[in-house]
Amino acid sequence: MRTLSEKEKTVLVMSVVLAVLCPAVYAGPPLPTHQVEGNSGVFITPVAYLANPAEPNRVFGLPSVSGTYAHLAEKNFQSFVVTENLWGRVELGYALERIGLGDWPGEVFAATGLRVQDQAFLHNFNARVMAIKEGSLGYAWMPAITLGAHLKWQQDLDALDEQLAGTCTALGADHDTGIEFTAVATKMIQGVLPKPLIVSAGLRNGDAIQTGLLGFAGTRRTTVEGSLIYFLTDKLLIATEYRQKPDLMQPCTVNGRDLVKPESDWWDIALAYIVNDHITVAGGYANFGNILNNREDNVWAIQVKYEF
Repeated sequence: MRTLSEKEKTVLVMSVVLAVLCPAVYAGPPLPTHQVEGNSGVFITPVAYLANPAEPNRVFGLPSVSGTYAHLAEKNFQSFVVTENLWGRVELGYALERIGLGDWPGEVFAATGLRVQDQAFLHNFNARVMAIKEGSLGYAWMPAITLGAHLKWQQDLDALDEQLAGTCTALGADHDTGIEFTAVATKMIQGVLPKPLIVSAGLRNGDAIQTGLLGFAGTRRTTVEGSLIYFLTDKLLIATEYRQKPDLMQPCTVNGRDLVKPESDWWDIALAYIVNDHITVAGGYANFGNILNNREDNVWAIQVKYEF
């Protein structure tokens, strides 16, 4: 695979997507979509179902790739994701995320006279295993349960901290690398509504600040997250999701300017359309609350995912 140029990285694509799945169905629809940190899921939360499983008696499934773009009120975000499925039970994923900091560098300069860069990149390396398959152990009600480990590296934190004369460290963002652990349970409910409903709930333990886009705190917390996904038709799905945030960075106000506000929980609502056996397109609306100096309550996004 060729190396992406900076322009191509910027055009990649993020924010609300929508996911869903087909539990271990081979040659099924290209679902679930990609969660922007490099897992199968909805936009901001994973689901326990894994994308593009290998055919029976095969080790490797074919890879899946996606690009997501999100337009925030004052900032912008892009994500490029690739996942690979092994044995139908293991998912390896990588995501490159970029956040454009919008008017924040200008606000920092106006308040402090310091000049800072206008973007930051986060690398995500993920490994998840389906510990329990849906309906297994002799219980039809049993959800699929996936356990994951996620290594994250914010490549620009040291540069930002130097540009801000050590302010990132002083406010609690003193690590450029962090590891998160996740546990996700997902169950498809059929026969109650006209079409299937997929319910997911998860726990996340880590020290990420704004999912790691702004670094890591060293102090770990456990948060909750989840999603609801409903099939409107065989090709069109609607979903909503919620993600609790740990709020590990101290607020910062300088000369009457709020440069870092308390971190907010996230939620979104999205639509996904299955174009064909390889392509899913998703888009939607999200509310991210405070990100650095602004409230980002009107976020619009689109994702395109391709399964080989």
